Amino acid sequence: MSKTTNGLRKVTRAGLAAASVAALLLVTACSNSGSEGNGSGAAALESGLGSRAENRSVYFLTYYDPAGDAFWNQMATGAKDAAKLGGLQMTEQTAGGVASKMGDLISSAIANKPAAIFVPFNDPSWEGAACEASKAGISVYGFNVPPSDNAKSCVQAFVGQDFTQVGQLVGQRLLKDVKIGAGDKVLCPAEEPTQQYAIQRGGGVEAALKTVGASCTYLRTSAEDGAALDSMTSWLAANKDVKAVVPLGGTPHRNAVAAEDAAGVTAPIIGFDTSPQVIDGINSGRILATADQQGYIQGFQSVLQASLQLDFGLSPTNINSGGNGLIDKNNVENLTANDLQGVRW
Repeated sequence: MSKTTNGLRKVTRAGLAAASVAALLLVTACSNSGSEGNGSGAAALESGLGSRAENRSVYFLTYYDPAGDAFWNQMATGAKDAAKLGGLQMTEQTAGGVASKMGDLISSAIANKPAAIFVPFNDPSWEGAACEASKAGISVYGFNVPPSDNAKSCVQAFVGQDFTQVGQLVGQRLLKDVKIGAGDKVLCPAEEPTQQYAIQRGGGVEAALKTVGASCTYLRTSAEDGAALDSMTSWLAANKDVKAVVPLGGTPHRNAVAAEDAAGVTAPIIGFDTSPQVIDGINSGRILATADQQGYIQGFQSVLQASLQLDFGLSPTNINSGGNGLIDKNNVENLTANDLQGVRW
């Protein structure tokens, strides 16, 4: 099959999935027989969604804790909405940013024999556990961060952003708006610079910077707001000639303006992911733009695809969750009140 045909097939499947969602939502809204709670909201749908497969237990695992991270809350919210629609009994667990815990969570889930497990692959250290789940007959779905080539065969489908592509987009926008030349300092802070999301995003940004002889200076911030603020403030105070700040993750991005203020620096900022602080920064002019990877879609589409596969045998597919258009001062006003209440972040 040619590359063109392959691409058309993926678009068609994604389109059919979107159409199915719209139709099912309409049926759910019009039905008076659906029950609420315990993942049984769609159990009475005549289509069979939410009732055909006997095993309806699934595990949705997050790397960072949705309770303390606005972006990961987007994914958890989308997953819960899809689980309700598909009548799934979903168990939510988080590694709380501890890589070693994710492998333990996957192993514990395997022992309970769920129908599916949803896993972000921030670090390859738990890919072995994910493949063990697949060998045990459990469908494994990836979201947010893709698995490496070593584990792709263990994963049914991935829903997330093309980090490298969007990194290049961010880098190109930075060069368009800011004069940067050879040897100029560009700070690229990330929660974990060695994780795949940061490597791929940073690589995309650097691909653009290299065209003018510049490169990223990476800084580990951790996922804690206080630690991120402190580490960036210290670096900026010692490098006040920095030409730009490109946060590669949501935590450093939402703390970037505060860090510059604390360090007495006003370098241009452009980065990734959305949060109230980032949007405030765009509105104030301190942040040039951000690339939104649409976390809600990552959680929702991953879980919905599992529901469709369980009840109807529909093959899941990889879905690019977006981010190919930046949020900036020209379109930030399009964000609605629902976005501010947690649908988006």
